[in-house]
Amino acid sequence: AQVALVAAAYYGSAKLGLELAFESGSVTAVWPPTGIALAAVVLWGYRIWPGVALGACLANGWTGIPLYAVLGITVGNTLEALAGAYLLRLVDFRPSLERVRDVVSLAGLAAVASTTIAATIGVTMLLAADEISGGQFGSVWRTWWLGDLGGDLIVASALLVAATHWPYRRAPGGPLEAASLGAAVVGVSVLVFSSETPLIYLVFPPLIWAALRFWQPGAVATSLLVAGVAIAFTEADQGPFAGQSPDERLLLAQTFVGVAGVTALLLAAVITERRRVEDIVEYIADTLQESLLPSR
Repeated sequence: AQVALVAAAYYGSAKLGLELAFESGSVTAVWPPTGIALAAVVLWGYRIWPGVALGACLANGWTGIPLYAVLGITVGNTLEALAGAYLLRLVDFRPSLERVRDVVSLAGLAAVASTTIAATIGVTMLLAADEISGGQFGSVWRTWWLGDLGGDLIVASALLVAATHWPYRRAPGGPLEAASLGAAVVGVSVLVFSSETPLIYLVFPPLIWAALRFWQPGAVATSLLVAGVAIAFTEADQGPFAGQSPDERLLLAQTFVGVAGVTALLLAAVITERRRVEDIVEYIADTLQESLLPSR
């Protein structure tokens, strides 16, 4: 059931991502399946790899490229998820992202490092199949890599936090404040990404609010909201990244959202680490006080 769920989620999100493929029908600047695959392997273990492989094979099988290229891309996408999970396991990664080192590891080892595997193998297979020319290799590789990077930073972090923080009652913020925050994030995002005036700095205050009051769940939820609005308006050639080629403006928008989301996660991690230290100090103080008091 888990394998089938991963394959279906991978395939469905891949179809959405491929709707935004411009330079090549198999390469898109927005690729959520990378985040789904990484989160599945981290949470459920390496045995879930057939679901990743099946979803990748189905997703790329409808793009019109030769079968050997489909199989090569499938191998690259599967190895990418397995390598990312393996690198994270080497550094004692915790999927709750409550430590600064966990956020840095997710960004550096998974989002930046492991995604080079799929990009390199995939673009090489497209070149071998004459789907792209040698002069396009660099630009297509960059689009593939940054699309996968955004999937890990935005989607994988959201899934990991959603699975490990349930039922989301630890943070000090309440439901009414959460609703107000969501409305503010959507409103600010629409203003920022529908206007050609460079106002992207306005996104950071609500992200900081989310991290301070709702910790990791707030940081990833607001990042997803910003990403949804940013992609919709940027794809329509609106907002601060308008005027570029379709792939270029989507890459710029997704990279911005990824960096902003990681910033919010780092702030949330600092807050939770400080809260954990305060709890430990309080426990030690209570223990010492009890040991110094007379028995009666």
